[in-house]
Amino acid sequence: MPLRRSRIFVVVLLALVAFSTVFLQAPGLAKAQSSSIPLSQEYASGDIQVPYYAGGTLLLWYSWININGTHVIFLALHSNQADSPVFSFVGQAYNTSSGSRAFVGNALLAMEVYNDTNNNGYLDANYTSGTTELRYTLIMNASQTFTPYPVNKTLINGTPHYGWGITYGSIQAILINATQPGYGYGGGMSASYAMIDHVSMFYDYSVSGNTTFLKTSYQIGNVTLIPPTNPGVTLQGLSLSLLHATLTVASKQLKVEAGNAPYNSQTNQPASSFNTAQVKVDDIVTYEFRFKDNYTLTNTLATYPAVYVASPIDSLPPNAFQGQYFTPLISAEQYVGGQLPDIAGLPSSSNLDYSTTQFLYRISYPVWSGQALQHDPTYVAHFSATAPNIPKIPGLPTGVLLVAVATGSLALVVAIMGLTRSRKRVQPTSEPQDLGQTM
Repeated sequence: MPLRRSRIFVVVLLALVAFSTVFLQAPGLAKAQSSSIPLSQEYASGDIQVPYYAGGTLLLWYSWININGTHVIFLALHSNQADSPVFSFVGQAYNTSSGSRAFVGNALLAMEVYNDTNNNGYLDANYTSGTTELRYTLIMNASQTFTPYPVNKTLINGTPHYGWGITYGSIQAILINATQPGYGYGGGMSASYAMIDHVSMFYDYSVSGNTTFLKTSYQIGNVTLIPPTNPGVTLQGLSLSLLHATLTVASKQLKVEAGNAPYNSQTNQPASSFNTAQVKVDDIVTYEFRFKDNYTLTNTLATYPAVYVASPIDSLPPNAFQGQYFTPLISAEQYVGGQLPDIAGLPSSSNLDYSTTQFLYRISYPVWSGQALQHDPTYVAHFSATAPNIPKIPGLPTGVLLVAVATGSLALVVAIMGLTRSRKRVQPTSEPQDLGQTM
C-alpha cells in the first residue's frame, strides 16, 4: 500500500475558503459568481467540478441552505474515477445583531491517537517544552466508496428542519508515528497502516426565532490495523482526538471565550477544557459551541462523556507550517489576500489562515481502542433579520470564481493533511497580503 502525498486534499481546502468568502457578499453578487450552486434557492445539493492540475477536474459535493437571511454551505470532496479523498467542511453566514456580516466555519484538521497518561481525558502536548501524549496522527488517505445524502426538508412541531450528510466507506488510513523525528512534516516518516470501516457526517439545521441550531453527527467505524505494520504498533488502551480549527470572518471586532473565560490559541494559553464556548462580535454573543454531551461506542452501546479542550498553537509540532509541503499554503494566502476585496467585499487584511485562528479545539474520546463510535455535538448561531450595509461589488466572471475554488482554502489545514503523498502538484500564485480581522 504505497504512501502518497495527497495533494488532492489541497484542492478541496483551497476551495473552502473561496466559498466562505463568497458567502459574505450580498446574495445577488454570490448568485452572479456561481451558476453551479443555486444560491437563490431555499435548499439544494449536488456536484460542482473543480479545476485541477494539468486540465483535470475534481468533484465537490455540496449542500446549500438559504433561510431567513442565513446561509449554510457544506462541502465534501470525492471522485467518480478513483478512490475518494476524505475531507469535508461546514460553514454558516449570517447577519449579527451588532450590524456585522459574519461567517463561521469548522474544519476537521486531523484525527489524533494519544495515550492519556495523566488521565485528564484529553491530549496534552506542548512542543515548546518538548512533551506530548500523541502516539499517532491518523491520516484518512482515500475511501473506496462515497455516498451522499441530499438535503431533505421536514417539519418537526411546525419548525422546518434541513437534514443532509455523506458517508465515506472502506477508508485507507496511515498511522504516522509521532515519536519519529520529522514524522510527516517534511522529514522521514515511520508509518503503519489501517482500514477505517466508514466515516459518516450527518447534519440537522433548524431556525427558531433569531437562533439557528446545527446538530452534527460523527459516525466513525472500527479502525483495524493492516499489514505492513511496524513492530509494537497497537490501538489497545489508546484514546482518539479530533482536532478542529474554527474559521471566522466578521466586519467588526471579534473574540472567543471558552468556559466563560477569554481564549486565544495564538497566545499559547494552556489547554483549557470546556463544555461551552462562544464567539463574540462587539462583545455580543453571535455563535456558540454547546458541547456537554456523551459519545457512544457503537459495538457495545457503552456511553462516555466527550471531553472538549481549547488548544494552543504550541500543541501542534513547531515544524508543522514549514517545508516543501507548505508551498501551497503560501500560494493560498497570496491569492486570497489579493482577491478578498473583489470576491467578498472585505479588505485584503482579512485573515483566512487556519494557523492564525484564535480557536483550535479538540473533541476527545478517552475510551476508544479503535472501536466504532458516534457523537452528536451542536453549534448555535445568533443572527439578526436586519441586513447590514454591505457594499455591492461588480460580479467577477465565472472563470475567476473557478480559480478561487481551485486556490482559495489550503490555509485551513494543509499543515496536517500534507502528510500523505500524491503524484500531482499545486501551482503557486502571487505575493502575500496583509491579513487581519478574523479568527
